Amino acid sequence: MSLTTLPRIALTTERLTLRVPEERDFDAFAGWIADGARSHWVGGPGSRDEAREGFDFMRAHWAEKGFGYFHVALTATGRALGRVGISHPAHRAEPEVAYALYAASDEGQGYATEAARAVRDWGFGALGLPGLVSYIAPENLGSIALARRLGARAEGTTTGRDGREQIVYRHPRPEEART
Repeated sequence: MSLTTLPRIALTTERLTLRVPEERDFDAFAGWIADGARSHWVGGPGSRDEAREGFDFMRAHWAEKGFGYFHVALTATGRALGRVGISHPAHRAEPEVAYALYAASDEGQGYATEAARAVRDWGFGALGLPGLVSYIAPENLGSIALARRLGARAEGTTTGRDGREQIVYRHPRPEEART
């Protein structure tokens, strides 16, 4: 599958639309990467060229695997909120549910939880994945709290590509989740 023939997958929740990233989403993504306070968990801040590299990698993941990070927007307005999806790069043993909101002003409104729950359920359901985890830095308290809200449980640690410790949170299947 080439980048010109990415899957046309969209998920909807009560307030959100999650869809495969399109070129028109790049500026919002690049703004997030440039903001080191928002993107430091993924190695930010980064330049526009570095954002381009990351954005293209994100789209290539969809082309290669048929899943990846969704662009998340408010359905009512179309305003970009962030990216949430399932990633499975070669250096990881299992696919990961990962999430990020682009603006601090969007935190605390349940958007990331709503989107991550939809993605988790889609991964287990439509994709038939046998397991999903989230790899989270111990000091990333917001992501830990979100994983726990989804019913995920810590089951050990691993080392990230940057050499830092990460906690492995195992996500329950939707029928096992309390959320």
